Amino acid sequence: VSDLTQVERACSNLQEKLTLVLEYVEEVLANKIQPDTSIGRYLLDLVNNVPKIEPEEFETMLNSNMKDLLMVVYLANLTRTQLALNEKLQTLTV
Repeated sequence: VSDLTQVERACSNLQEKLTLVLEYVEEVLANKIQPDTSIGRYLLDLVNNVPKIEPEEFETMLNSNMKDLLMVVYLANLTRTQLALNEKLQTLTV
């Protein structure tokens, strides 16, 4: 499984969990379900633990990390191709 696939899966998983949390909060606010104070405290702790950064700074960090990841994937593919080419050249010279 490639690194990009893992990142995609992690983002998808995070989005699903956030959707569940949002549905729970909306149902509590609409008085459809009884609120649970322990869940509320847990969600408050989660929100307070999220680092507060500007959207532009977050985008810069994300793009930088994505560029690093793409470079690693590119170099891995380049190395794999180089090894395959070297192997073929070895069989030609033998």
